[in-house]
Amino acid sequence: MGSMTPRGEQLVLNYLSAVGQASYGYLTARRRAAYLTELRSRIDQACDGTNPDEVRRVLASFGTPEELLARECSEDPDDEENGDGATDDSSGAPRHADREPPPWRGGPDRGLFGGRGATAVRDRSGGAPRGALLGLASAARAYPPEVFAISVYLVSALVGEVALVWAVGAALVILSDVWTRRDKGVAVAVPLVATAIGMALWEGQAPYIDQIILFSLVDTGVVGLRLAALGCVCYLLVRITRIARATES
Repeated sequence: MGSMTPRGEQLVLNYLSAVGQASYGYLTARRRAAYLTELRSRIDQACDGTNPDEVRRVLASFGTPEELLARECSEDPDDEENGDGATDDSSGAPRHADREPPPWRGGPDRGLFGGRGATAVRDRSGGAPRGALLGLASAARAYPPEVFAISVYLVSALVGEVALVWAVGAALVILSDVWTRRDKGVAVAVPLVATAIGMALWEGQAPYIDQIILFSLVDTGVVGLRLAALGCVCYLLVRITRIARATES
């Protein structure tokens, strides 16, 4: 098989990252690394072509990460407790290591800067704000188009005269292979709904429907759009930082 296209390679890496996250706590570190290496080899062998559509077809044939692990990794070959603190389950269910999820998965409380997950970030980075900045820098290096889309959202939120440039950022989010379906839904639906609510709150008057739409959009709809765009910036920054950290892991 020829070399895989960059987009196809990214699809494979995203899938392997998802498998790695799903296996956390169920496979030991040694077993997890060996399994992901084996799985990557199987994916490469199964891809007859190098285009993204072929890669998606192959990944779909393997199933979701959870289905794959349930089917293939219900038992770990090690019989003794190891460094991850996991022990065998005679019932054949996935082995579970008694440890917290890594910080980039949010920890038990799913907090960004709070709880035990935040402690781990501070330990590694010397402070939560610094850890967040390092995570954002890592995301910018790994996913520049996605970070650029977030910057478009930020500009539309801060500069009222160009608030409608938000549509460009929304298009970039939709076309990206990195964001999940939920991420895309939030990035597109929330500003639209907020704009509609803002327009509905307009108290002015106009004789024609097209004038009502235009004036309400300019007066109050843009306010809702800017607030929603700012909220999307916060949401997407957290998401892209976590995606980048999960990929690096």
